[in-house]
Amino acid sequence: MEPNHLRLDVSLSVARAEASHDESCPEIGPICQVRDEPPQQHHTTLWLSEVRLIGELGLSDEVALQLMVPVRFVNTSTRFTDLAGTTLALDYQNIHHRDETVSGIGDPQLLVHAGTSILGFQLGARAGLSLPLGAVSQNPYRLTDEGLPHQHLQLGTGTVDPVVGGDVSRDFGPWSLAAFFQVQVPNYAGPQGYQAGTRVAGGLVGLSSLGLDGPRFRLGVTAFHEAAERWDGKVPTEDGNQGRFDLYVGPGVTLPFADDWSASLDVRVRAYGHTVNAQLSMPVLVELSIGRLLHFEDGVAERPEPAPQGGDVSDLVLEGEAAPLAGVPGKVTVVDFWAPWCGACTELDRALRTRAVADPTLAVRRVNIVDFDSPIARQELQGVDTLPHVRVLGADGAVLWEASGAPDELLRRLDGR
Repeated sequence: MEPNHLRLDVSLSVARAEASHDESCPEIGPICQVRDEPPQQHHTTLWLSEVRLIGELGLSDEVALQLMVPVRFVNTSTRFTDLAGTTLALDYQNIHHRDETVSGIGDPQLLVHAGTSILGFQLGARAGLSLPLGAVSQNPYRLTDEGLPHQHLQLGTGTVDPVVGGDVSRDFGPWSLAAFFQVQVPNYAGPQGYQAGTRVAGGLVGLSSLGLDGPRFRLGVTAFHEAAERWDGKVPTEDGNQGRFDLYVGPGVTLPFADDWSASLDVRVRAYGHTVNAQLSMPVLVELSIGRLLHFEDGVAERPEPAPQGGDVSDLVLEGEAAPLAGVPGKVTVVDFWAPWCGACTELDRALRTRAVADPTLAVRRVNIVDFDSPIARQELQGVDTLPHVRVLGADGAVLWEASGAPDELLRRLDGR
């Protein structure tokens, strides 16, 4: 993220969840004081939707401020049966479940995001707070004891929670690998006596363009763990969250379009799940997002500056064809190996062009390898599996040094020569 650049994203996630549990008198409700109701089962279906508004403002080359605001929608419907599975038509108010839609803002997260590059790895760290703006219901277990209708759905935690996270990624030629984690720790009870369980998410994602110019495909494994919730210091023993772990796998794709716009679609299928007692089962998660990078320099939205023109810059290889690679006599020559799918290569190209304009003793020769199976890659890059990659030749044509890595690392070495 560059200074004064703002990234805006809107995402929509949708999941269908189911839960079933047994209920008997006196917990069924006030009707038990009138007549003896036989035990019954409650089968609840929920549609869980969340719209996330995400903004990230670059404060420097390595630090950004991120704000995420969720808006949640939960639609619930319940079917009642006896223990044999025969549908029941209740003639009294059920205090546990209602067919309804609960909606509202969730807890926003305000985070500081820092990133850097080390030895070809892209590293990121996040730290901040979750702010208690989401609604929290009254203690449902106390209301149950009083025979009153209650709600188990919470839109927030009701507490200020620390949030930390991190990620690491590296390019391996036409594909890359990334790992991430995030932890939210509610460490005290809110005004309603509710203390949410610690939430941990982490995963591993492989990404590739599959040789296409534009789309970025991925396949990921994501794990979610949530510790048991507490009400007035007690973990519920009937329903509610008593601890769970879920493992999801699935594909995704990001498609850039127009100027600085992109759209993403991810599908996650639960491969494994473990819950304590009866809880929600969410077999599939679907997320759709759209976003744009905005540029604000001196308070005015601008298009990115075009790459500098001029200087001794030219293309030696256009489409991965084999060709002789020689330096420019009397100049230091940077042979820049790149490919259309390499985002970091664009950053390096801009910086090399800037240096070539400012330094008449520097020449840049660009080599589009297309992929690592192309003729020029087989000719020149045996054993190399990472871009950007540069070869620096002296004024006499001899190789001074050659390396792969992040643009800033390569540029620092070039500037030191």
